[in-house]
Amino acid sequence: MSSLPPCPATLTDAGGAPRYGTWEGGLEVVRFADLKGAFAPGPLDRLTTHKKWLYGFVATHEVATFFAVVDVNYSSNAFAMAVDLTTNQVLADASFLGPPRPFTKVSDHPGPGLEVSFKRPGALFEAKRPFGDERFSFTTRVGLPRPIAGRALEADWSLLAAGAAPALTVIAPVEGGIVNVTQKWAGLLGFGKLRAGGKSFSLDGGVGGLDGTWGLLARRTAWRWAFACGRLDDGTALGLNLVEGFNEARDDVNENAVWLGRELIPVGRARFSWNRADPLDRWSVHTLDGKLELEFRPIAVHREHRDLKLIVSRFSQPLGRWTGVFRHEGREHRLVDVPGVAEDQDVRW
Repeated sequence: MSSLPPCPATLTDAGGAPRYGTWEGGLEVVRFADLKGAFAPGPLDRLTTHKKWLYGFVATHEVATFFAVVDVNYSSNAFAMAVDLTTNQVLADASFLGPPRPFTKVSDHPGPGLEVSFKRPGALFEAKRPFGDERFSFTTRVGLPRPIAGRALEADWSLLAAGAAPALTVIAPVEGGIVNVTQKWAGLLGFGKLRAGGKSFSLDGGVGGLDGTWGLLARRTAWRWAFACGRLDDGTALGLNLVEGFNEARDDVNENAVWLGRELIPVGRARFSWNRADPLDRWSVHTLDGKLELEFRPIAVHREHRDLKLIVSRFSQPLGRWTGVFRHEGREHRLVDVPGVAEDQDVRW
């Protein structure tokens, strides 16, 4: 259990206003159609501001991989990366642009009922959690089949929700937009397999997490993000999620948290130091409450820098290792080479 209140059953109250706050657990469905009055999006808002995505990450001591599908309503994209953590070799790094639905889908169910897909020639990204299932399942196929070598990336893995610490849900106002809903969940037990770069890996016993976001967002959106999933020296599963520049409009909305074993622990606002000109340089992050002091050493970076005039994106996500200290209830927990990512995002969409 955490110190957070339980997540409400619905996004809105009886009057159609968002239930702003930071909550333990998840919404059954994110239904923007329930927003009423001043919060109700008009037809143009629904077209231009409605964004949603699912991001998944899993790592063992040998390999780390991430998966993302983004639906911005009038277009979509997907990307994936895999890195060998024993050699620091980039096994795969791919990104795809595409048209919107029906070719791309991100359902409005953060937990049971989740369905995500992105399908293009040479690209298949799927994620799901059927009703009644305790696992989130992910599939990534990048490239066409090749003799002996296979595809550039083939990954089939899952994250077990049962028995884990609860998810974190934030419902936040958006300056220049309307509302954002994000569900973060980390420190989940991973299972599966991955093949890339001519190598095969088991993901059984790994640790992972996911980021599901549904928003009516501002024309310009920017943030810094840290996400990590691994284990302490004693084997305890660990996850962390830290952000600066997003979901910070009110004191009662804050998506910064640590998952330690079966415990969800809120932490204070995060502050990042990094070299925007070189995301492969070392990063440092701390929280204002003094609970976390971290350094990040990147191995490789996934970049998406696009200038389509009306849409301009500057996105860098290095994958690497987090090291530092987490202070909680009088104890210091040392993080040593915990796999994860950092992110510098600035987009006009």
